[in-house]
Amino acid sequence: MTPQMDIALAAPRVMLVGLLEIVLPSRTVRLCDGSAVVQWGDKVFTGRDDVFGTIGDIEEVTEEAGDTMPGLDVTLLPPKLASAIELCSPDMQGSSVRGWLAAIDPESGQVVPDPELLFAGEVDLPVLEVDRGTRAVTFQIASVFERLVEPDEGVRLADSFHQYVWPGELGLANMTGAGIDRLWGPGDKPPAFTPVPQGPSAPGGGGGGGYDYRGYEQAV
Repeated sequence: MTPQMDIALAAPRVMLVGLLEIVLPSRTVRLCDGSAVVQWGDKVFTGRDDVFGTIGDIEEVTEEAGDTMPGLDVTLLPPKLASAIELCSPDMQGSSVRGWLAAIDPESGQVVPDPELLFAGEVDLPVLEVDRGTRAVTFQIASVFERLVEPDEGVRLADSFHQYVWPGELGLANMTGAGIDRLWGPGDKPPAFTPVPQGPSAPGGGGGGGYDYRGYEQAV
């Protein structure tokens, strides 16, 4: 947290606002709680989006130690059924979601630098809830740390995967059927050189230290 935010939060009167940014495939939605308009740099957050409506609910963000990844549920209230259907599209999965806690300077009306990032993740599953006269779309959002526990079953030493990670890099383009017949790292083969202790306490006496390269030919 910046010193400016520390000072603002310690003031007798604090104007706090929550900022939410969802980067959808079709557009970026920036909402804030309440009916205000908040400008932070070149980003403008409003209380209502013309297409996707307002924030209905945001799960409380907590910090704790445990063996599970943090998650967050965000509910939007789209004004039209078409907007709700678009939000529930499979294309929304993976959309970036970030939430900040910001403080507003009561005199200038500007955002105090810099808002505190409370959560960063991506849309995992959208859920449409319809009741009499109302509709809501709840985004179940997974933390960015979910990527750390993804299995690496598809990782392989092949040109296709190599170019998937580094497009256009042709280092493995002509490598086909190349088996590895040597151990990588220390295995059951001797090292390239063997340190031999020398000095008064070493067999045969002598002085100074050195290396015996007798194992080199055998290793290679």
